[in-house]
Amino acid sequence: MSASEVVETFESVERKRRDFAQALSMFRGKGGRYHNPAPPLPDEKYRGCEVLADRLALLDRLPKGAAIAEVGVDGGHFSAEIFKRCDPSNLVLIDRDLGRISNPLVLDMVSRDDPRITLLGGDSGDCLGELPVGSFDVVYVDADHSYAAVRRDIAAALPSLKPDGVLIFNDYTVWSPSSMYHCGVARAVNELCLAGGWRLRYLAMQPMMYNDVMLVRG
Repeated sequence: MSASEVVETFESVERKRRDFAQALSMFRGKGGRYHNPAPPLPDEKYRGCEVLADRLALLDRLPKGAAIAEVGVDGGHFSAEIFKRCDPSNLVLIDRDLGRISNPLVLDMVSRDDPRITLLGGDSGDCLGELPVGSFDVVYVDADHSYAAVRRDIAAALPSLKPDGVLIFNDYTVWSPSSMYHCGVARAVNELCLAGGWRLRYLAMQPMMYNDVMLVRG
């Protein structure tokens, strides 16, 4: 049996997980730092924050007819939910590979040149920099989740927001359990809050704890 034909089981994966945990413990014991935790926030950054069942419930709380930018589209299925639940006046879809969009509703709107939808392909930070200054009510960030990339997307997104505009981040966590790799979203988001001017308004749950968080000014 070739390496590509090896069938993993729960037990074999668990053995590898234990090996990883042991290696990590030894690394830490020698002063190594592997994870990048999010800095804690003071109580006032959580005041008024509501916990929601999922990110669809979060969409239901957004204003109708808003101008929205979704950064990181993948198949476009969440984009379709934004259309159905928010009825946006303008939805800009940003992705490095727009060819991945497969949702029938989104593809139909694109094929009909619906004026409410705009596609921007390329690096998320570069595309965000192309958005008109002060013109968006909501920017939903779900692109590269590395710490450096999220910080760059935040910096690029802020100028595009209206004074009362909000930021929403997908995968608000420090570690991805499915890929066993770093996620810099929580750290970058908390640092933005600590820098001043932003606080948490909604925390939308997800079964694997790839939660969404919405920030408002104040």
